[in-house]
Amino acid sequence: MIKYIVQMVNKFSGEVLDTEDEEFDTYEDAEDYTLVCSSNYSAGAEVLELAGRPFDNPEDVDFIVEEVEK
Repeated sequence: MIKYIVQMVNKFSGEVLDTEDEEFDTYEDAEDYTLVCSSNYSAGAEVLELAGRPFDNPEDVDFIVEEVEK
């Protein structure tokens, strides 16, 4: 059975930085979730910046959908 997951990757190296725990039955649902992840990540980075804490620049990461076999 095919499932879809969302991964955060470095835009330049392609390195997987994080994998979301949630699995999706359709590519479209996973793709919609990438938008949520991207928005939440940008908001979190802004908070960390205001607090003077280190963070990865939201422009340096991308959220992608990967197909996995279950």
